[in-house]
Amino acid sequence: MYRYYKKNQMNVMEYDFDSISEFIDYLDNTPTSSAWNGKELASEKNKYNFCKTHSLQEAKDLCKYGLHEKFDILIQLKMTLEKYIKVTKEENRQFNYYVGYAPDVKAYLEGNPLSMFNKQNKKRKHVDIYYNSAVLGRVSTSQIFNRGAITLCLVEILENMGFSVGLNIFTMSDFGDQVHYAKFHLKRSDERLNIQKLFFPLCNPSFLRRLVFRLREITPDITSDWAESYGKTSDAYTVKKIIDLKDNDIVIDKPEEMGIIGEDIIDDANAMFDYINSFSNEDIELESIKRLTN
Repeated sequence: MYRYYKKNQMNVMEYDFDSISEFIDYLDNTPTSSAWNGKELASEKNKYNFCKTHSLQEAKDLCKYGLHEKFDILIQLKMTLEKYIKVTKEENRQFNYYVGYAPDVKAYLEGNPLSMFNKQNKKRKHVDIYYNSAVLGRVSTSQIFNRGAITLCLVEILENMGFSVGLNIFTMSDFGDQVHYAKFHLKRSDERLNIQKLFFPLCNPSFLRRLVFRLREITPDITSDWAESYGKTSDAYTVKKIIDLKDNDIVIDKPEEMGIIGEDIIDDANAMFDYINSFSNEDIELESIKRLTN
């Protein structure tokens, strides 16, 4: 779950959580690091406008049991985007064979030994999406919502293109020669997309500003320097130095770096797809979304 190691001249404090329950349990059962002795804990400050929750416990409960406030807005954004996306799913080719999943009655009556329907299953290429939940304080709610809705649609687009998709949410910050990196596996490639489970970590600032801040406060090897600022959000260069990305892996970066304004979801989707295309290899090419016309 936690390890401390050196990589590319950086001292990395890495967490790897397989579920939200495992994450919350760790927060509940790990003491505060001595680095915060005598310091005010940011995870417990009453800053609703900044965190969008009133307390650390409220953030834990919403993360574990689900956030319902404004969930309908996320679904509306997702449905709006899906109206413009037309992806044809390539079906597996059906053919006749000695064995299969269903009989071909006509072939059987004609005495054809190849009297069973079978399908040729194509091997699906794997893609991992790494969603950076860290955002700057000036990022708007609409930017966060649009980025989340587009990401949810992106998972479905890639699956319809023939990829198996895993979704990992991560945060990464650095201070001096230390990097704090936490990864959360919220969708395996063989799982269906659970929008309700993903809503809070994708769209609520408390996931970072209370829960991940609390994780930093209990990290064993963290230095006292972090207690002043909690570190700075790592740039794309640092992310790539720490995360061992494969050719097809996709990083969903901070909204401002991907060109997400938060006003028009179609414009934001096209900006985000252009950003992804600029870093992806030839296996993944996301087409621009065309607006529907009457």
